[in-house]
Amino acid sequence: MILHEDKEQLSKYFTGAAYRITRINEDVMLMSKQELQKYFTKVVISKIEELKKTGTIEILDELIQLTPPGIFEMMRIKGLGGKKLEILWKKAGIDSMNALLDACQKNEVAEISGFGIKTQKNIISAIEQIHQSETSFHFATVAEEADKIVESLKRVFKSDKISLCGAIRRKLNTVSNIEILSAVPLSKYKSMKSEIGTLIVQSFSKEEIKGQSIHEHPFTIYLTSPENFYSDLFQKTGNKNHVDKVMSLLKSKKSSWKSETEIYEAAHLPFIVPELREDVAEWNFKNKHLADSLITDQDIKGVVHNHTTYSDGIDTLENFVTACIKKGFEYVVIADHSKNAFYAGGMKEEKVLKQHAEIDKLNKKIKPFKIFKSIECDILISGELDFSNNFLKYFDLVIVSIHQLLKMDEKKATDRLIKAIENPFTAILGHMTGRQHLIRPGYPVNFKKVIDACAANNVIIEINANPYRLDMDWSHIPYALKKGVMISVNPDAHSIGEIDNIHWGVVSARKGGLTKEMTWNALSLNEIKKWIRKKYS
Repeated sequence: MILHEDKEQLSKYFTGAAYRITRINEDVMLMSKQELQKYFTKVVISKIEELKKTGTIEILDELIQLTPPGIFEMMRIKGLGGKKLEILWKKAGIDSMNALLDACQKNEVAEISGFGIKTQKNIISAIEQIHQSETSFHFATVAEEADKIVESLKRVFKSDKISLCGAIRRKLNTVSNIEILSAVPLSKYKSMKSEIGTLIVQSFSKEEIKGQSIHEHPFTIYLTSPENFYSDLFQKTGNKNHVDKVMSLLKSKKSSWKSETEIYEAAHLPFIVPELREDVAEWNFKNKHLADSLITDQDIKGVVHNHTTYSDGIDTLENFVTACIKKGFEYVVIADHSKNAFYAGGMKEEKVLKQHAEIDKLNKKIKPFKIFKSIECDILISGELDFSNNFLKYFDLVIVSIHQLLKMDEKKATDRLIKAIENPFTAILGHMTGRQHLIRPGYPVNFKKVIDACAANNVIIEINANPYRLDMDWSHIPYALKKGVMISVNPDAHSIGEIDNIHWGVVSARKGGLTKEMTWNALSLNEIKKWIRKKYS
């Protein structure tokens, strides 16, 4: 609404209200007017009451009508706030993403007051990122649907020779297509006309069937014969380098294998799980025993890196801890934001001490379960942490992360991280690059230097299991393991529901060959206590 000058104050009211709503457990639409007064201003309450009565907010409807549809699309561009959008629209006449990209490519945006060459370059980069995201999906958003499609096809055609393949079977962080291999004849698919279960077919050929799922995810079904099924499954799953290396070890080039296991045995290799077939970590596993040691969901003993209503989480400390206990974990590490993260309700020292008092009280009630006092401490531009060492000593352990001023070159980002890692109170490095898949690439870092610093300072590296992050990248795990650096698979949960993000972190960790032995939060409660005592002794 900042696009419309006379509504700037209303925009501030709504922005504040939106933030508060994320912190309220109750359904706002079911609250009485008296209950609403605890959280909202009179202006916001009047709009909530209007929404209850009419199902809409008239002023918002009016503003939507007054705003070109392309402006809403441009709001997706990171770094373009309301004031810049207003200039582009009202002064430069740019009202769509395509028009903006065209203006940038003609060097016209750089000439607009308040923009410049650097902003223009950032806009081009952001638009390219958005275009990429339009043809790719987070694995977590398509995984369940993909599995259901395969099970449905197996049931419809009464065949076991149907399987996911390609990138989605390798469980890459992002995928562009649901790829399936099927030994069912084309004639049977054609008899299903244009719909196969939940799939809408768009084209048939001798080799493949293409279309979309009901959730508008593109799919390709590759057709093969029953005799060639496992040979084709192997070749259509691993990346090219992996497949070529295994094929070079085969004396027989036959195509009628009885299983993928038989192919690996013929190559004198243990069976390599699909997610490892990237020509990165799989060659470190020389026998079946080692392959079986990969981390699993069931191995995780504790929930590390979590936010409550003390900062920007939506569940109270007690409710969050109770949920962890019910899920069968042994401990939880509460790490709300520190004071520099003011935008996320970051805690000042007084609030931290209040949280610690509540944790002490809860720990007495819930033994043997343990709540560890932690903080997600902001790494400032200098590499210093935003709490002094004199105050950091009050925590059981400290997680450090970068949240602001992300535009850095590799040297600056690397130096900033290493300075924080070298702080004696740092126990865990959070989301190493700050990336968000399909949203922003993250700042560049020399990952080897960062990992070396963690090894030298006995610092754990987080895989942030939020499916939008999955940071550190799985491809860096082998180097971390080589250097003896343990990894913690952390949900970065801001709600009870997000505890289950751990699963996506485990999926990504397995791609990098992470073992149970080298997973920090696969340690038991007693082992974690010993590790902390040793770290801070």
